[in-house]
Amino acid sequence: MGSELSILLLAFLGAVAVYFTNQIYQHRRKFRDLPGPPHSFLWGHLRILTQVASKFPANTHLQNYLTEIAHQYDLKGIWYMDLWPLTYCQVIITDPDLMDEMIMMNQHQMFDDKLSPLIGSNVVATANGAVWKKLHNSMAPAFALSHVRTQVGLLTDQTLLLRDTFKKLAKSGSVISLEHELSKLTFDIVGRIIFNFPLYAQTTGNLEDLQMISKLVVESMSVNPLVKLQLALKKNAIRKRVDTSIAAKIKERLIALRDQNVVPSRKEPYSVLDLMLRDKIIESQKSAGNEFSQEEMTLLVTNIKGLLLGAQGTTVDSLCFTYMMLATHPEVLRKVREEHDTIFGKDIDATLQTLEESPRKLEELTYSAAVLKEALRMFPIGFSMKQAKPGATVTYQGRKYPIDEDLAIILEYQHLHYNPAYYPDPDEYRPERFLGDGVPRSWWRPFSRGPRSCVGQDLAMNIMLTVLLLTVREFDFACYGLKPNAGPRALHTRLDTIYGDVIHQESSPEAKPRGGMMMTITESKYVPGYVKV
Repeated sequence: MGSELSILLLAFLGAVAVYFTNQIYQHRRKFRDLPGPPHSFLWGHLRILTQVASKFPANTHLQNYLTEIAHQYDLKGIWYMDLWPLTYCQVIITDPDLMDEMIMMNQHQMFDDKLSPLIGSNVVATANGAVWKKLHNSMAPAFALSHVRTQVGLLTDQTLLLRDTFKKLAKSGSVISLEHELSKLTFDIVGRIIFNFPLYAQTTGNLEDLQMISKLVVESMSVNPLVKLQLALKKNAIRKRVDTSIAAKIKERLIALRDQNVVPSRKEPYSVLDLMLRDKIIESQKSAGNEFSQEEMTLLVTNIKGLLLGAQGTTVDSLCFTYMMLATHPEVLRKVREEHDTIFGKDIDATLQTLEESPRKLEELTYSAAVLKEALRMFPIGFSMKQAKPGATVTYQGRKYPIDEDLAIILEYQHLHYNPAYYPDPDEYRPERFLGDGVPRSWWRPFSRGPRSCVGQDLAMNIMLTVLLLTVREFDFACYGLKPNAGPRALHTRLDTIYGDVIHQESSPEAKPRGGMMMTITESKYVPGYVKV
């Protein structure tokens, strides 16, 4: 009996071995003649990815690894990473013209898989098809440039609170996380635009749960079983608190609109939430008692969370890196300050009066915008990930390449932004690149491009311009605790020999400043004429 069991067990294990060997063979052979780093029959590209990751600090964003692999093996345009069975295999696109061909493809399912356990499914940034179209159409008017211009008063008021905070910090000499202070600012601004009432993050610190959700998204990517267990214990309670709070605000606003018999205007929206409730208000006028289904409410809550968390991405991260670069590039800082003096006047009262009377003057800050764009180029917050239809191919330099549904199509912006063919001396901070027509639109992609580009990019740029305008003449910033590396970790940049590992962005889930961008703030001794109050 025992020998029969042993024979059966050996037969079973043999069958498993044959099956697994066949699976490896069938899978690995797909990558045999495709461009990419050296390919192993046993490991695919997993070993190379591990070796490259070991060069960087823990939790570095994947874009750094892909950029490093491309430079190490001189990979251009389109190439592949065989990461089976750990995760989706990838086709990496670094040519801007190829990227443009893929603008209208669906977002990859992986994005939704990673976010849904903590935020919910079908966030506008990850949704596809009819769901995305409906969400985008309902939100877009609130983020249109014409409406963003009407929000300059809100941006100014909230930035003045930040300015007061900077004054206190300058007097105390404290070391602060610039990321944390800017997160409260953007949370208040975007919260007001979403709900049309204040959230008071800058005055009451009402940000903890949303920051924890962002942290948990990172932990959800860990393969450590202990981290997974801790995540399971924490995520439900935090998500329930946030969801309950947001759902209450949605219901409160719906009741108010119904009681006042108001149908939100798409041309002059009070808030993003009003626009998202518009169809339901119209339906309720036709049939009494038309309430949200659980599915509808979940979608609303999910997308409001997504907008609030998304606001902590591009705007905060890019401002952090902009201040870092201004702190070490005095000539650039001088030009920014002089532009502000020229367009908005040399004292705070003149600046505020001009903002109130002519909010469009923010768009005249062309050098300040170039300063921000250069930081966005050097420190993009991540890449796009697309999914093609079965059997899809793309042609590059006369050859067809597979991009079918089994592959995650990564539009890798960091590599593009550090390619000397497009940006000479790419690790040099040169805002002048973006003056005039120096950089074609398809070469600069921190907000992505096309219909699936960031819906809030105009708002993000206006927030960043307002923050610079009301702070850079009055305060000097200095990075704290920088530990320059003796030699560069990466081939594409030597910036870590100046700033240390802070430039190797963390995954959270976007590519953010490592360590929260610790800084000290002092009152500026800038040219007399800018009167402080």
